[in-house]
Amino acid sequence: MLSQNTTYTSIDINHNKSQLVVTMPFNPMAVMTMGFAALSKEQNWNGQWTSARVATFKKHYGSCPIVLSRMWNDMMATRTDLSRDDRSVKGFDKFLMAHHFIWAYPKNIQLLASHFKHIAERDAQGKQLWRWVSMLADLKALKIVWHRDLDDPNRPIFIVSVDGTDFKVWEKKHPHLSIDKGQYSHKFNHGALKYEIAIDLWTSRVVWINGPVRAGVHDRVLFDSGLESKIQPGKLVITDRVYGQQDRPSAHAKLALPNDMDRKTMANFKARARCRHETFNGRLKFFRALSDTFHHNPDKHVHVFEAVCVTVQYQMDNGGKLFDV
Repeated sequence: MLSQNTTYTSIDINHNKSQLVVTMPFNPMAVMTMGFAALSKEQNWNGQWTSARVATFKKHYGSCPIVLSRMWNDMMATRTDLSRDDRSVKGFDKFLMAHHFIWAYPKNIQLLASHFKHIAERDAQGKQLWRWVSMLADLKALKIVWHRDLDDPNRPIFIVSVDGTDFKVWEKKHPHLSIDKGQYSHKFNHGALKYEIAIDLWTSRVVWINGPVRAGVHDRVLFDSGLESKIQPGKLVITDRVYGQQDRPSAHAKLALPNDMDRKTMANFKARARCRHETFNGRLKFFRALSDTFHHNPDKHVHVFEAVCVTVQYQMDNGGKLFDV
């Protein structure tokens, strides 16, 4: 991780100098400048930091320059496999392209490449595109961590909220049946993949993601396959009613399910925690790669999901916190 006292480069943007190598991190102003300079349509950028210009930047990349600055700097500081080109302005353009891809999810390669001045179609597809999306996803090692505080016996017994969420993908054809029920999501009446997400109740931190599995897998089955074993005795996770539908009384001891016998304050606390979690799920689906039907190979979906989760976590770390329970 970078020190808060890290100095930033001041660079002259010149995309013709492909040999320019970024050896120091970018501050948010440099990111905003480079973000507008990379676009194929000229932007009226006068160097002034205004809320209107930040809003325009977010329309292209889904996040503000501060978020992209922190993500780029962490990536540059923690990866040892990056080439000279990766650390150049050309590499930064591909970093921006990956953000635009998960945010706008263009229908084809031509639309994606045409959004940027210096991105060729060959760089907007295949290994080049997915490499940069995967590098965004790889930041989960820094940002999505089950931290020790969750196991602290002196902390409140309620530690996280947990929920499974579905994302639409192209339906696989079944050799005999018209619908593959294992892939079918009743939320969408469509083929989908499911992921499990756990969020710290007391901070705006995602601490666990698991998946993908086929949408037909029960949320409780997914919970039992991994997260259940991480919950220490005496600790509780807040879930919705679906987690109590399977007859596993022994594991119910770790679940804080909705209960008609709860006092009003407890019922409101649980409801607020579930609503807070749905707020996070909604933020994921601001990104069209997750809200639209995923039209790439389903094996690639996990990279997009993790890249979006990481990006939203950076957003929460930089001014976009969830409301308190």
